[in-house]
Amino acid sequence: RFEVTKLIREVSDFLIEDVSNWYIRRNRRRFWKTEIDDDKKSVYNTTYEILLGITKMMAPFTPFIAEEVYRNLTGKESVHLDYLPETNLELIDEDLEEKMAIVRGLVTLGRASREEVQIKVRQPLSEIVIDSKYEEKIQDLVPLIKEELNVKDVVFKEDLSDFMNYELKPNFKVAGRVLGKKIPMLQKYLQGVNAKDFIAELNEKDMVVELGGEEVEIKRDYVDVRISSKEGFDVAMENNLFVILDTTLTDELKSEGYAREFVSKIQQIRKNSGFDVLDNIEVSYRPTEAIKSAIKEHEDFVKDEVLAVNIIENDNLQGETVDLNGEEVVIELKKM
Repeated sequence: RFEVTKLIREVSDFLIEDVSNWYIRRNRRRFWKTEIDDDKKSVYNTTYEILLGITKMMAPFTPFIAEEVYRNLTGKESVHLDYLPETNLELIDEDLEEKMAIVRGLVTLGRASREEVQIKVRQPLSEIVIDSKYEEKIQDLVPLIKEELNVKDVVFKEDLSDFMNYELKPNFKVAGRVLGKKIPMLQKYLQGVNAKDFIAELNEKDMVVELGGEEVEIKRDYVDVRISSKEGFDVAMENNLFVILDTTLTDELKSEGYAREFVSKIQQIRKNSGFDVLDNIEVSYRPTEAIKSAIKEHEDFVKDEVLAVNIIENDNLQGETVDLNGEEVVIELKKM
């Protein structure tokens, strides 16, 4: 049907969101492994198969890009002499796809929550709270959620009201046309009910309440529900999916946050300096007291992450100052 725009959008979304932002990013450590084991071979083979299949699909509408990628991948003459890939329905696992879709949705909400409260992903947090109805389905993927959102614990709760405040108001646009002068009565009635229990019941069925001595049917869309997080938490929700982030930062969490930020800055300097991914380095830095304490506490972690042989404090070090969560530090690297 020549719906090229639709196809291009599907391919683009798949490459950007599923392949690059999720699969490749999630598997960075497997790509970076020094030993060529079955795990590394697997991630390379999977990536090759994905890119080759997509390249063949792209060929009819991006012929030159597809040709270059295809030749680089295969060494063969031309993508236009090859066949389009065939679907293997036996490889489709809908349960796994559903499970991963839930996890990715929770991760997206968790990251949005962090942005809302302006806490970077590199800053560890103590826990994230998720509706217990997902526990059985995604329990085996909890480590993935912890890593993606940089939280110490994932807690499943049946009752989320401990973390949220509910406020009920009439939906004036919808209910006003039906209830007319009874709207103020409905507003007063809603102020006197247990918001959580009332909404739970209203979600199940329409309710009949007494307003001004008269029984009136109340539908779900007559009521506007406002949800806000209690102090120390942030609530993010979309399509009936909830994430509640514990935003309290202890000294221990702040210290680890400094160390992770330190690692990030070193990796940026490594890249800008043209160092190879596997080069060992020596790190010199001029610290503040908070950073000095954090690096001492997490020295092994920092060394492992940046391939540092030594980390040396130098109070007289001169150079470009970098910001580590509000702490100004000078960092200098030397290739060993």
